[in-house]
Amino acid sequence: METVYVTYKSNGEDFRFDRDYFESEHLPLVRRAWEKYGLISSTAVYPKGESDIIVVAVNEFRDEQAAIAAFGSPESEEVMNDIARYTDLTPGRLRGVSFTY
Repeated sequence: METVYVTYKSNGEDFRFDRDYFESEHLPLVRRAWEKYGLISSTAVYPKGESDIIVVAVNEFRDEQAAIAAFGSPESEEVMNDIARYTDLTPGRLRGVSFTY
């Protein structure tokens, strides 16, 4: 399984992040756009404590090729364009391999 973490970090200034929109509109859009390419799940994690990370979207894909296909798909344009609707922060992306015990 391939995991893609999309992180949103505070810019240290005033920023906009609409958590309701992110959860009710953006994450379902991500699922609709990328499930056909092998997206298994997409969830949000809100770290507690003194961190500059606002939220991490955890996207689990069937494998590395599925993640590459999803992010390179025509549907990705709609997903990326939607970001401006809920934040003015620039997301970062990390990839990793997941495994289960």
